[in-house]
Amino acid sequence: MNTGLVKQQPSSWHAGHGLREYRLVIHPDEAVYNKVMAVKQRFTNNYGVESALKAFPCIPVAGFYAGEGMEATLIRWIQRICSAQHNFNVILNNYSGFPEHTIYLRVQNAQPFRQLALQLKAIDDYVRLSGPQAANFNEPPYLSIASDLPEHVYNKAMPVYSKKMFHACFPANELVLLARDHPMASCKTITVFRFLPANHAAYSEVA
Repeated sequence: MNTGLVKQQPSSWHAGHGLREYRLVIHPDEAVYNKVMAVKQRFTNNYGVESALKAFPCIPVAGFYAGEGMEATLIRWIQRICSAQHNFNVILNNYSGFPEHTIYLRVQNAQPFRQLALQLKAIDDYVRLSGPQAANFNEPPYLSIASDLPEHVYNKAMPVYSKKMFHACFPANELVLLARDHPMASCKTITVFRFLPANHAAYSEVA
């Protein structure tokens, strides 16, 4: 199972070669954001893990390392991909986990994420010009509640959360590119790529 960037940290090789860590993510809307943050707060209260509150809710789509001089080309390629991608609804349904470190909300409708990742794999060969590590495409899609957990906390919490219910839905209207230069730094937004509205094709046909 691919755990994405949850446990991945930049190695000394990446730092020594001046590579930036990039992430492509989808953020929930305000209502779902608030609902997820309430879950994170309860997790922190129950298990004393402050790190659950430090990461903003998002669904990671892809992650990669690249030289900063490659950024403009990557942005153009991702923009081209997203400009042909229609928006879609994201359905979050109950909890699962990546043993022994992450508890997350399941994305019930994974197919749109798989299609988007398939399109984004076009950037993989370009990313490999920076070094040996390929782009990382997250499968299955998920929204983390708490990551980097001590094993004993995961083993205590997972049986509880596997029985809990959660359901929410929000529209995915855009893909956000984040970056950071150091593993201890916060990710900063580089740019936002908007998807096509669902009725775009209908308007085109009328026009």
